[in-house]
Amino acid sequence: MRRWTLPLVASLVIAAATNAQVAPPPVAGLADTAPILGGDHDPSIKSPRDMLGFEVGDQAATHAEIERCFKEWDASPRAQLVEYARSHENRPLYYMVISSEANIRNLNSIKADLARIADPRNNADTDGLARSTPAVAWLAYSIHGDETSGADAAIAVAYHLIASRDDEVRDMLNNLLIIIDPMMNPDGRDRFLKMVREHRGNVPNVDDQSLLHTGYWPAGRTNHYMFDLNRDWIFGVHPETRGRIKAVGEWNPVLFVDAHEMGSQDTYLFSPPRAPINPNFPQRRDHWNAMFAREQAAAFDANGWRYYTGEWNEGWYPGYSDAWAAHRGAVGILYEQAGVAHNGVLQANGGVLTYKRSVRQQATSSIANIRTLLQHHTQLMEEFAAERRNNVADRGTPFADRAWAIIPDTNTTRLERFTDLMHLQGIEVHSAEAFRASGKDTFGRAINNIQFPDGTLIIRGAQPDAPLVSTMLGFDPRMDDEFLADERREILKKGQSKLYDVTTWNIPMMFGLDAYELTAGAPARLDPFEAPASRSTPVGAADVAWVVDGADDDTAMLAAQLMERGVEVRIATKPITWAAHSFSRGSVVVTIDDNRQFSGDLRRIVQDSSRPLGLDAIAVNTGLGEGELPDLGGENFVLLERPRVALVSRDSVNSYDAGAIWHELDYRMGLPLSVLDEDSVSFMDLRRYNTIIVPAAWGESPVTKMGEALKQWVDAGGTLIAIDSSAAAVATSDSNLGSVRQLSDVLDDLSAYELALLREHAGRDPQIDHDRVWSMSPSDVSYPWQFGDDFPALPDAEELKRRDTWQSNFMPQGAFIAARVDPEHWLTFGCRDELPVLMGENPVLMAAPPAEAPIRLGIYEDADTDAPSRVGWGVVPAGKSLRMRMSGLLWPEASQRLANAAWVTRERIGSGQVILFASSPTFRGATPAMTRVLRNAVIYGPGFGASHPITR
Repeated sequence: MRRWTLPLVASLVIAAATNAQVAPPPVAGLADTAPILGGDHDPSIKSPRDMLGFEVGDQAATHAEIERCFKEWDASPRAQLVEYARSHENRPLYYMVISSEANIRNLNSIKADLARIADPRNNADTDGLARSTPAVAWLAYSIHGDETSGADAAIAVAYHLIASRDDEVRDMLNNLLIIIDPMMNPDGRDRFLKMVREHRGNVPNVDDQSLLHTGYWPAGRTNHYMFDLNRDWIFGVHPETRGRIKAVGEWNPVLFVDAHEMGSQDTYLFSPPRAPINPNFPQRRDHWNAMFAREQAAAFDANGWRYYTGEWNEGWYPGYSDAWAAHRGAVGILYEQAGVAHNGVLQANGGVLTYKRSVRQQATSSIANIRTLLQHHTQLMEEFAAERRNNVADRGTPFADRAWAIIPDTNTTRLERFTDLMHLQGIEVHSAEAFRASGKDTFGRAINNIQFPDGTLIIRGAQPDAPLVSTMLGFDPRMDDEFLADERREILKKGQSKLYDVTTWNIPMMFGLDAYELTAGAPARLDPFEAPASRSTPVGAADVAWVVDGADDDTAMLAAQLMERGVEVRIATKPITWAAHSFSRGSVVVTIDDNRQFSGDLRRIVQDSSRPLGLDAIAVNTGLGEGELPDLGGENFVLLERPRVALVSRDSVNSYDAGAIWHELDYRMGLPLSVLDEDSVSFMDLRRYNTIIVPAAWGESPVTKMGEALKQWVDAGGTLIAIDSSAAAVATSDSNLGSVRQLSDVLDDLSAYELALLREHAGRDPQIDHDRVWSMSPSDVSYPWQFGDDFPALPDAEELKRRDTWQSNFMPQGAFIAARVDPEHWLTFGCRDELPVLMGENPVLMAAPPAEAPIRLGIYEDADTDAPSRVGWGVVPAGKSLRMRMSGLLWPEASQRLANAAWVTRERIGSGQVILFASSPTFRGATPAMTRVLRNAVIYGPGFGASHPITR
């Protein structure tokens, strides 16, 4: 045996040497051993290294690792840990209050005092309270999951404040409550860190183009449903945001820090922002932003670090973390650190920015801001108290005479969602008895002494969070002329915008509410609004059918749920009245006759489906409509087809749009759907689905990649829904998917589109000349396109193309445009006659028969003119004008280009159909008015617009 031992040992040694990990060569600049925050720390307090096994900043900590640290420190008498929400993936979100032992013992009384200062209406001496109550700093980190350094800085800052024995820290804790929100997006963070682990090799990588630093679709910026949580503060869509809004509202901070990252070749940005500044932004914040910036800059100067303020960071959109907090009374400060995912990044100057340095800069900024707050906490608290007194004053302030009125309708679900958002934000809602008032509506039209009915909702401008109320509800905030000149200069010289986000966000417009801004404030007599505890009644027995009114947004959800349970469902295409019960068009009808094969308790299924949604299912015992109204057996009751939905995703698909659609159908509606990988969809068996949704794309749309397979699927009966840039991909002759085109492609011949406009208008309000109709001899005929010799003709095609190219430079960054609705089309069930539509740099869709345009941009208004006029490429009929802009920046050039374009189109293709949306109907999950049209398309489309074989 021994003679085999030596060769065996030798072979094992060789194998071990062959398979051994090769030691990587050192990378210059990666060595960084200095602590993030130095000082004298209590050794009895466990350090991050004790719990993590590595120093803070050596690598990014996971959610579980961060949770381990904060749970350990919760035992400290200086700290209290609070879970404030759970993410979609059920990860807990925490904040930790850090202060002196005495303050921690008295947290409840301090919180109560802060609430009294924040709402001074029943508190006389808020100045005295302000001087004696600790000021609150809220430090929030890493709302974008792949901007990891902030959360690791939160570990370092929390440990330093809890464990430090330095006099300065004791002074901070005696006078301040420092609340650390260490990780605002745990789902996105852990998704991204999984990608980092997947691409972390033996050899350190400092190339910022590597997957180690970038991740892959959808990376980690967003939450589970791929939403940017830093835009959700005013909308309150997600559990992470909703929990955070409630928590911040309880503590009323006077300092709010929001720590982010930006491009890895950048340096470090912090507040203040540049113009445009939201007009509701409290002016005193300018002084404090400058003060905090000077002292933060001094901390960076002491280390020789580069930084800047302003530049791309503008202050218009109020839905960012720091901006939202500023509208509630805090000094909001944004951090933007050059991003490093792991190891370090080689920068253009030849140096390496290490991950540890990125964490150190975030932590240094945090301590610098706390230090500034400590120096000025009494003044800040006194100013906060004074500002709150000003907010609630009955006269002499910008808020005292402002109020908004909302007339409720039968779309109860939408109204309840709106009032829920108001209550979440701490905004008070009242109801009023009938009153008369003047003001303007959401379309900018003046109203004069009109009657408002009993139950009208009133939101007063004068309330504790008055600036937030005004910015969320104000119809038309405007940028100053100086900025507009800068913006126009940027567009003309560089072909780009200085705006960083949408220019409008008005909540009543998002919801499509019948809302008014009153000029003389609120009526005198108001009662607090209380949502009804339950708004559905038990479902009675029926001889013929059960009907649920179609005005409510959740009727589409009800129809889907009933079909999933095997119930045959019809939709009424017209208003109906049966046995003294009147119902809107789009109402859900479940008939006994359709469901004779149903084996369960049909009444029970209808009740169990409708009552959780708060919808009343009315039993009817006759199908005979009153007068000329439809009877149940006629063609006005369309039998639906159960939707089998696929959502194309990944790769080039816009993850925000895909996520918003997924969230709407999956989370809000509970609709089964399959999410398909666009790279594989061309090879899949698409016959499993009767509805395919293709969201907007960042590159080449999946529509183009799917090619002939998609065309064959539509021909066979499929309903294709394409959005934004994917709609643009459909609207080409190459797609072979219908006749809809983009404006830029049809400028050679606009006659068919112009005629379609005239035909639609004439069909809405036909004029009858009795004598000519019944004349025994042929009468002269006037044609809608005959305008007279003085009417301006369209320029030639070359001039039209030149103008279109010019106008396209001025497309909006996000503005509300008034859209007119076809009140007879099935896609517009549940819509008012006029719809606010959010448009940006989206395709300009052109539709003429056989394509339908149920919703077009621009609403007609009566005008004192006997002649037609031309707006853009289209004609506005005699006696009418066209209203376009509702809110936000819409340059005249863009208004001309977008006028009369289709927002939604629908066209029959073979046995199927194609539905196009020019812009996303589910923008940030916050546009119920536009989203209703998508619900109709998805749930009703397979039954209304496509043909399917009759099967057993």
